[in-house]
Amino acid sequence: MPSREAYAVDVTTEVTSAAPPVKRWRALVMAFAAVLAVSIAYDMWRMPVQASDSLEEILAAQASPSVTESFRRAMGSTAYLRPLRIAQIKAVFDLSQGHYTAAYRGVHAVLIFTLIMLFAFALPVTSGSDAAAAVFALTVLTGLHTFLSFLREAFPINHFLEIAVFALVALNLSLSRGGWWADVLAAVTLVCASLTLESGILVWVVIAAAWLCGLRGVSTRGVVVMTLLLGGYFFLRFSYLHTGLPALTERNTGFLFEWLEPKEVQERFGNTPMIFYAYNIVVSLLSVLFSEPRNGLFAATKAWSRSDVHPQAYLTVGSSLVMTLAMAGAVVWRWRRRAPLERADRLAIVAGAVILANAVLSFSYAKDDIVALGGAFYAFAAYATMRAIIEFARAGGLARAVIVSGAVLTLGTAWAVRSSGVHYVVNEHAFRTRNDWAELHLKWEREGRWPKDPKPLALVETLRRDALDREIPNTQLAPEWKERWYGD
Repeated sequence: MPSREAYAVDVTTEVTSAAPPVKRWRALVMAFAAVLAVSIAYDMWRMPVQASDSLEEILAAQASPSVTESFRRAMGSTAYLRPLRIAQIKAVFDLSQGHYTAAYRGVHAVLIFTLIMLFAFALPVTSGSDAAAAVFALTVLTGLHTFLSFLREAFPINHFLEIAVFALVALNLSLSRGGWWADVLAAVTLVCASLTLESGILVWVVIAAAWLCGLRGVSTRGVVVMTLLLGGYFFLRFSYLHTGLPALTERNTGFLFEWLEPKEVQERFGNTPMIFYAYNIVVSLLSVLFSEPRNGLFAATKAWSRSDVHPQAYLTVGSSLVMTLAMAGAVVWRWRRRAPLERADRLAIVAGAVILANAVLSFSYAKDDIVALGGAFYAFAAYATMRAIIEFARAGGLARAVIVSGAVLTLGTAWAVRSSGVHYVVNEHAFRTRNDWAELHLKWEREGRWPKDPKPLALVETLRRDALDREIPNTQLAPEWKERWYGD
């Protein structure tokens, strides 16, 4: 019988020999993620600052005397508590030293790169199967329609993207070895996120769900502190500042097959707002799971009833439908096998909690931007599902392996097409934004909004010149198939 020392040497040798392949698989996944992140970040760098809501926000930042004052003024809002959002726009404006487009686009590019890399870093990759599942998950992350909200948001800093980055920071802290520093960073992340957008409170959901399913890089004490901070946020918002909730008349919204103006929303749901809220929650959840409806509107369903469906609609709804059904099948299969929870399974549980909470938080109005965080976590569930599918294929004979491989190849191709379409959609949006700047002078002159004072006028002219100087391909000259398969 071998001695304890001999056994220890054998184990050490085995771990050491296994380590290089593990590191190689992880390095390959991170390299793939980096290429994906750099390519999309470059698209964001080329995009002009939007001339719609962005310009108003930047002009307000110019008029504000300081970052502190911007923060203080935002605390007095009657429907939103987003002081850090306004303060950030002012801070970037001051740091830009007149290079406004470079500053705001640079922040956007860095956020996109950070999001994708944090996502990849959170995936457990120890084998070739894990690496394949991780690559698949990255295509789901960037291919889901909600990801486009991280790229097209009209404000100078994409705060929905920022909240997703905060949430992934929180998740990676939960996956870490822990320590007092993890607890402190988690608390700071929650505070920053919740004072940026309302959906920032989902950082607490990430930490709490991770803790409940055994991912305890953030300790019990840290979770308690974050829960107290969450309670403090609600007290500050509703009791101390008396910041209310958005009214029904805040914005246009989709409902079933029609687009409702704020007045129509008030007339239809003014006496029964709970029906409207329940609808928004349900359609927000369906949007993440099935890519339909979009912004509360069953657009693809309506087009199908009119026999006017583009291939892009079949692609998005079909691939999401199959992916979500595969998720359900993977859960049932692993449940029947009584398989122990692995890290991938725990990530899927956290994803489910975040998706559901994100949908509930969308009660006031349904919008792809709001559930974009849920879309990012949907990709974690896709990773766990793909690992289960690979395990399922290996558990059967050759026939099962061949059939499953063919199905996975087909599904993976569909998601890869969706992911590759991101570049076309971003370029289309950039070209449209450039045209908006070309028309801005005449439009604002007609509306009496063109600035007369030298400082704001110089700012507008600088942004306009930056936009018009950018060389952006005309998407109208692109092959028609791109619009039919990628157009969104």
